[in-house]
Amino acid sequence: MLSELLRLLETHRGGLGLSELSDALNAEPSAVEGMLQMLVQRGRVIVVGADGGVCASCGVQEQCNLLATHQTRYVVVPKTGRVEPGVVCY
Repeated sequence: MLSELLRLLETHRGGLGLSELSDALNAEPSAVEGMLQMLVQRGRVIVVGADGGVCASCGVQEQCNLLATHQTRYVVVPKTGRVEPGVVCY
């Protein structure tokens, strides 16, 4: 299920929220949240949203749908290992 979660995130540039992921995986949100936390700790996924450090360093905060709706999203870290400002925005 972990590899399926990563594939889902890789296909959605703007990331997905916990409820979207749990629905797509047909799994309990708590189970998906545990997998996401592990992936975040391992540096494979980042948390994007009002509380995320990625948003604080982004130059397009005023135009960001994520910040406007206060949704937390999960995004796969690019193979380069770096997340450029504005890359995960819609």
